[in-house]
Amino acid sequence: MQQNIWLTPEGIEDLLPPQAARLEFYRRHLVDTFTSAGYDLVLPPVAEFTDSLLTGTGRKLALDTCRFTDNESGRMMGVRADMTPQVARIVSNRLKPSANAITRLCYVGEVLKSRNNKAKGSRSPIQVGAELFGHQGIASDIEMIDLMLSGSQALGFSNVSLSLGHVGIVQRLMNLAQLDTSNQNELVDILKRKALPEYQAWLDKQAFSASLTLAFASLITFTGEATDVLTAASQSLLGLDAELDQCLQDLNLVVDYFVGLKGIDIHLDLADLRGFQYHTGLIFACYQANVSSILIAKGGRYDRVCSAFGADYPATGFSIDLRNLIDSLADQSVTDTPVYAIFEASESWLEQVNELKISGKRVIRAYQIADIPAGAQQLLNQDGQWVIKIKE
Repeated sequence: MQQNIWLTPEGIEDLLPPQAARLEFYRRHLVDTFTSAGYDLVLPPVAEFTDSLLTGTGRKLALDTCRFTDNESGRMMGVRADMTPQVARIVSNRLKPSANAITRLCYVGEVLKSRNNKAKGSRSPIQVGAELFGHQGIASDIEMIDLMLSGSQALGFSNVSLSLGHVGIVQRLMNLAQLDTSNQNELVDILKRKALPEYQAWLDKQAFSASLTLAFASLITFTGEATDVLTAASQSLLGLDAELDQCLQDLNLVVDYFVGLKGIDIHLDLADLRGFQYHTGLIFACYQANVSSILIAKGGRYDRVCSAFGADYPATGFSIDLRNLIDSLADQSVTDTPVYAIFEASESWLEQVNELKISGKRVIRAYQIADIPAGAQQLLNQDGQWVIKIKE
């Protein structure tokens, strides 16, 4: 019984010095990468009133949010399970940019989930991400994917692949077919599970026009290498509707840019509905090439993310779970050999130690010669001159 009091809850763990140093190195590297691209850092609070935390797209986080009563106000508060709704609140109610202004923000922080899902990693992810508000065109989606790839490179992943989808295609097909809410929910559930027999059974029950029947029948097959998928999709979707044509045109622009100019492998799935309840357009994810199980980052367009806060800013963004990647990141532990300095209450000692630190040296304060391991560098005062010697 006594041993259990210092065990952390399931899915919540400590990061010890080697891992913590590695994570902090890459956290700084990511933030520097984002800020160099014009993204300003924001730091939302770790807890908020649930009235705002679980508003709009944040409602999907209700079951994952740890809640408690605020002793000051008596109102219900929650520990954030995702930082995206918080950033949307900051833009909508604090920054309040003009309608035509573009706002670029990045963020980093720890989130907490009330439920443990081993398949998704830790219950306390360290989330690093970027958001762009105020632009609705495909150009900002391309910028966001570009930044996501730059972030992947900052993490040391030089060989990556992209996964793309577009929830607007399924949504528009459902609108054209005039599906009621029950029928839409059934279709979305089937597509999320990739249940092919159920999909065919669902399609057989419908009374669509010939063109819509062909579109829905083909939809489930539109997955694979991006260029091939777009070629096939154009045969049954192109010309069916102006909005569908725009979705396909946007996807072609993205594929041409990242495949044609950057030579990146792209997997495209037009029936991919991850995040369907809040995404409104392009969805994307980045994986370590040839190791599809290692998800580096994911994101997409969510133009309604600010609507719950009374604002109308189109948005696109992505996030990275840095803690979940910790074992896949190259070790960046400090390689510079530390200098041991036996404490001396003198001005010259303090000046010398400060100079070493400013020059980038690690200086470890020692209290007796026995504290310094053999072969280590030590700071010595020889005839009034401070020198560094190797301890024998």
